[in-house]
Amino acid sequence: EQPIALPDYGYDIIPYFCPYIPYIPHGNLQSFILMIFYVILLIGVFSTMKKAADEGRLILQQLLHLNVLVFITRTTTVCVTGLPQPNPRCVDVQHDEVNYAQALDFVMLRSFLPHACGDLVYSGHVGCTLVCFVIMWRHNYLVETWKKVAIISLTITGILSTLSCRSHYTVDVVLAFYFIRFLSEFYFLRSEHVVDGGYVGQFIRWLERPDYSIDDDKSINGYDQEKEENVMTTK
Repeated sequence: EQPIALPDYGYDIIPYFCPYIPYIPHGNLQSFILMIFYVILLIGVFSTMKKAADEGRLILQQLLHLNVLVFITRTTTVCVTGLPQPNPRCVDVQHDEVNYAQALDFVMLRSFLPHACGDLVYSGHVGCTLVCFVIMWRHNYLVETWKKVAIISLTITGILSTLSCRSHYTVDVVLAFYFIRFLSEFYFLRSEHVVDGGYVGQFIRWLERPDYSIDDDKSINGYDQEKEENVMTTK
């Protein structure tokens, strides 16, 4: 028995349209756009490294770190609730009985990139696309107006394609916006030491700065504490 897709307002507005794009992982437009974003960022990384090695390295690290956070958080949501698969290309797969090794082979070993059916909440394609957008925005990829318009247009197209291909429900796309907003703020507030963040903040700053030492945080905090004590003593 094939699953029946849940009611979805996005599907009521956006008709099904998902042309197959050969030689592209997953073969859809949103995957193609995501690959374009990764290529743009990598070109920026290597061109920046020629001028400032640390800046280029930082762009690449932040891209990888945020993608790791996306997949960690997706793991916590995908595994707890299974929704009926809306993608016509996947419905026959959803109810096959497989063991762990067969599932791993289906997801990880069929192609590059890994591809699954049924990992719905939340959208990894939209999440990774938004991560790329955030990195490009923060590192001044979008200074010129035409670049800003082009990247925003591609981002919107990729999100709409995710819905028109029925790769995800609309709620998966909405949750991707919430998660990326939270994850980017969580990460950058700690990497830039706007908030201390405890051990997590120290770990993030250590990853980003080769010369970072926990003593740097202690000296800053110690200075603040010493200053407060001096003020209290003066009073």
